[in-house]
Amino acid sequence: MSLAERVSQKHVEASLVWPGRVEARLYQQTIAENACCKNTLVVLPTALGKTVISALAAAHFLCSYKQMRVLVMAPTRPLVLQHRETYMGILKLAEDDAITLTGKTPAAYRKQIWDGKARIIFSTPQVVKNDLENCYLTLNGFSLLVFDECHRARKEYAYTDVAKKYVEQSPWPMILGMTASPGADKKKIDEICQALFIEQMEYRSEEHPDVAPYINPVEVEWKHVDLPGEYRELGSIIRSMLNDRLNWLNRINVIRTKPEYVSRRHLLEAGEELRYRLEETIEEERGPIYSAIVTQSASLTLFHALELLETQGIPTLLSFLEKVEQESEEKRSYKIIINDPQYAELRKLLNQNLKLEHPKMPLLKQEVESQVEKHPNSKVLVFTQYRDTASHLVNQLRENSGLTVERFVGQASKQNDPGLSQDEQAEILRGFRDGETNALVATCVAEEGLDIPSVDLVIFYEPIPSEIRYIQRKGRTGRKAAGKAIILAANNTSDIAYLYASRRRVEQMRKITSTLNRELNPLTRPGPKPEPNPMTTEELSDIEKHARATAIEPQLIKPEEEKVKEFMREVDKVSRHLWMKAMKAGSRGLLVEDLLEDMAEEGITPATAKAAVERLEEMGQVGRIGWDRIVTAASVPTSEKPVTAERDVYEVMVEKIYPGSAVVLINDKWRARMTPQDFEGPAGMMKKDARFKARGTLYRDGNTLCFRVRHVTQILS
Repeated sequence: MSLAERVSQKHVEASLVWPGRVEARLYQQTIAENACCKNTLVVLPTALGKTVISALAAAHFLCSYKQMRVLVMAPTRPLVLQHRETYMGILKLAEDDAITLTGKTPAAYRKQIWDGKARIIFSTPQVVKNDLENCYLTLNGFSLLVFDECHRARKEYAYTDVAKKYVEQSPWPMILGMTASPGADKKKIDEICQALFIEQMEYRSEEHPDVAPYINPVEVEWKHVDLPGEYRELGSIIRSMLNDRLNWLNRINVIRTKPEYVSRRHLLEAGEELRYRLEETIEEERGPIYSAIVTQSASLTLFHALELLETQGIPTLLSFLEKVEQESEEKRSYKIIINDPQYAELRKLLNQNLKLEHPKMPLLKQEVESQVEKHPNSKVLVFTQYRDTASHLVNQLRENSGLTVERFVGQASKQNDPGLSQDEQAEILRGFRDGETNALVATCVAEEGLDIPSVDLVIFYEPIPSEIRYIQRKGRTGRKAAGKAIILAANNTSDIAYLYASRRRVEQMRKITSTLNRELNPLTRPGPKPEPNPMTTEELSDIEKHARATAIEPQLIKPEEEKVKEFMREVDKVSRHLWMKAMKAGSRGLLVEDLLEDMAEEGITPATAKAAVERLEEMGQVGRIGWDRIVTAASVPTSEKPVTAERDVYEVMVEKIYPGSAVVLINDKWRARMTPQDFEGPAGMMKKDARFKARGTLYRDGNTLCFRVRHVTQILS
């Protein structure tokens, strides 16, 4: 089909795409087509349909290579579920064709899915990484891997390991990475491209002619405030305490910049240099370096305190100082701060001005109240860096009886500050989506990875220097109609530096991404390109029939959680059945291969039978003779007699490595031998001083205590 024909269409026409579901946008179709030829990094502004592009590419691979599957990954469980819902709305997929796997999915059920027939699997990358390490799956049967929010594919993030394994295991790997912003650091963008084996970049900005018609304008307005005299007085005390330490660091040549020009980056670099010098110095000469490190750390703390005062306000600063005081016995850097004579003066002045709000606060209230007053159905999203600030903003906004405001933070709990579970987050978002809530005050958790509805007004309580986070925050408005973003900034503070930094980095990112294709090289793939094996007309008709049944009678579809429960109930039932078989077999045991065949004849799937065997082994009810026969624990020969039948997870530390074996310390109590045949886990774990938790079996080989690892549950170091 020519470009002219495609432009004239109103909707995308493709074998696996529902008619009339996807608006025909030339840039989406062009990018999807290109992504089917090379490993592609898609950089596209928020709300322009990156997920639609990935679904169109997935449709091509599913239709052209019917024997292969597609894996779609996203950083969080809510985003994984959201992607599946979007794909199901676009593609002709039956319920069992698209499965989600997350950390909440039991390992036994995940094994069944990896071994099953689902066409598309949606998962978090950590689950895929863990299951690869535990040999639950290989990736050679996947025609396409999709990495959403792929700017995370750096350093130790799971995306990097999954991509590497895919390229190792697949003869013709195809990768599609998607992000609204890969960052403005050339080295970081190169790192992402290398980690995902990217061969081409598809970049579109708001100004691109094929994208511009679909962009809703977002007005960005900066609003500046001046700090009151009381804030400047408090700031001068903190600055004086900070300068005392910076001057000392300058005198001993740790910092070579004048104190008035020292930034957070200078202090961080000084800390790295000091720690390097510490490693290179003998113990007897380390005293002065330790002192410098403590002073550098105290300087960072004071730098942060000053920033909290100037950009957040007195309540947030007080919360931070209370933490400093509570932890001062454990941290020397905190102790020298609270022992500083000026600290008492600072605390006294803070207490005197407890009710003095930061000048951003009345401006924030004015903007939110004005928006809701003019447009009662408006949705307002307020971003702030800190949880303490979020709590304070919510309390202040709730003073207006006409506003319904909720605090939206992450799952992690901090001191006196419980996080929100995913169910609690979902409930808050539901209320926001349904109009029960006018405004959300959110931390960075709302910037990506959650299905937050489009909002009419986004307010940055403070500017942020990160171009990625700036784009993500701004992208929460203007999705379905014109939007507005307001950035609050305090004059003569770090706010102003961050404000200009984010703008500069956005422009820098655009320049880098627009020219990167010249530097990318094609991937040398390990095997030949597979011959297309397209779905037949009959197969396409059959899948559409099943997909229509899924769409017409969704009430008959079992939720994923219910499917998992059913599977685990079946595993329990089969476990009891296998136990009786093992009891009858006695000491001669049962050949695993024969057992699986017998189970298949009884209508039990291999995945269920394997899960049942593993369940019995974990419970210590059966053991193995060699690797192909199971017997009841009572029938295991003395040479392999389990020392214990406990189902507890063991803590293991690798003490020594020898050719063909290792000495491990179990639960800090027993030393045992472990051979490669006894270790079913990540190969990289078998190294000296490695620590991990694992399910396994202790047994004796003659007089030698041995340990067999069945499943590594947690890597400790």
